[in-house]
Amino acid sequence: MSTLTRVVVLASLTLLAACSGTKYAYQKEAFDAKGPFDRHFDAPKQAVYQAMKRVALRQGFAIEKDAESSNALVVSKQYQQDNLNTLLTISGIVTGAGNSSDAWIAAQEVTLKSHETKQTASVGFLSLSIPIPTGTTATLTKERGETVVDPVFYERMFASIAKEVPLVQQQLASQKQEDDARLRAEIEQKLRIEMEIKARLEAERAAKLEAEQLAKQKQLAEQAAAAQAAAQAAAQPAAQPAAQPALV
Repeated sequence: MSTLTRVVVLASLTLLAACSGTKYAYQKEAFDAKGPFDRHFDAPKQAVYQAMKRVALRQGFAIEKDAESSNALVVSKQYQQDNLNTLLTISGIVTGAGNSSDAWIAAQEVTLKSHETKQTASVGFLSLSIPIPTGTTATLTKERGETVVDPVFYERMFASIAKEVPLVQQQLASQKQEDDARLRAEIEQKLRIEMEIKARLEAERAAKLEAEQLAKQKQLAEQAAAAQAAAQAAAQPAAQPAAQPALV
């Protein structure tokens, strides 16, 4: 192998190695212990989740997914400039227990470019073919799509969530007091109704018992009167028959 050939081969291998170093996106992932995508809060996860949702809604994001049971949120917002259409999607989730929670946020940005293509139709005239415009068609092509990694973006959002958390906690506490008061009122009303029903049943049972006792007393009195009348009748002597006049 000539010297020139070896130089060309080495240069090719060097270029190939350089290209392979940037070919795969996963090679950029360092999996550091700390990144811009998470933040700890000394607050219940429900309050942090509601604060996250309010911050997004205040900025004009539309809710794509709102799973309060798992505290998972997906929101999106569209931007347009000239023939560029950009879709920003933010995914967030909150975990934790008690007054300690952690929030994770990741944003993806996709930009589409609109292209207009003129459509024509050829019309033959004599020996000529004349193109006549018939309209235009618009197509979208993806210009770029990537995860937002700007720490400033996440710092702004987490700072807004931190400001919103105390307000949410106050509202949740007020809502809990209202719910507790409503629950107590419902329980008291239920107990009052049950007591009224119980009192009515007891009154009906007492009235029925009294009526039965009066009926029994009446029956006993009637039986006693009948027995007394029979005894009096038995105590009186039998009536003597009238004497017949003597015959002369």
